[in-house]
Amino acid sequence: MVPALFWMGFDVKLDQFLEPVMLMNLIFLGLGASALCFATWNYAVKILGSVKTIIYIYMVPVITAVTSALILHEKMTKAMICGIFLTLLGLFLSEDRRKKERKN
Repeated sequence: MVPALFWMGFDVKLDQFLEPVMLMNLIFLGLGASALCFATWNYAVKILGSVKTIIYIYMVPVITAVTSALILHEKMTKAMICGIFLTLLGLFLSEDRRKKERKN
């Protein structure tokens, strides 16, 4: 994203990165959102295998939509419900196909 900053007219100064809020955001993104997630993803692949782990990645939008409705009381739109349905349908179809291939 750094090259895009210059094209989009952002005025980035080095002293902005020394502000406590900005510094803590960068530390969180570097350690929490990047390093920790990468480590847990690799651990999940090691335990479950890549195919099963990918299923969980496809479930993230479904879990996010349902959680936002339950916890944040956001309204479920028709597009969200349609997206959830299509995601689950795709997961079920892909799992069914793999079971048929294993039998052959």
